[in-house]
Amino acid sequence: MKRTIVLLTTMALVVFTLFLVAATANAIIISLLVSLAVAGGFLAFFFLCLTGIYIGAISVAAFVISTATVSAVVSVLIASGWIGFFYAVWLGTRGSLRFAKESVSVMGLAISGSSFSRHQHKDGDVNIESSS
Repeated sequence: MKRTIVLLTTMALVVFTLFLVAATANAIIISLLVSLAVAGGFLAFFFLCLTGIYIGAISVAAFVISTATVSAVVSVLIASGWIGFFYAVWLGTRGSLRFAKESVSVMGLAISGSSFSRHQHKDGDVNIESSS
């Protein structure tokens, strides 16, 4: 379960990084070519600044998404650990109660068998004495 979560998270981050690299390279190349071809040096500088802002925004988004992903993975691992712990405690408690119930049942049978044996022995003594 943990490996699946880690694998899915890693694959999501790899795919996101590939899209990020492709989009960033595309934005840089297209903005430079368009700005140099159409408007000259001042527009090139303007589009270069826009590209920097775009790269910064995507970097912040990547950081936020990766932080949210890592915190989600950690919280899922912690929650599954606690669930496993409580399930183990539940199984142990249920087994202990079953063992205690069987022990009390066996002890009850032993006590009732012992009292029945004593009762039979006393009745046997009474019957022998009364018949003599």
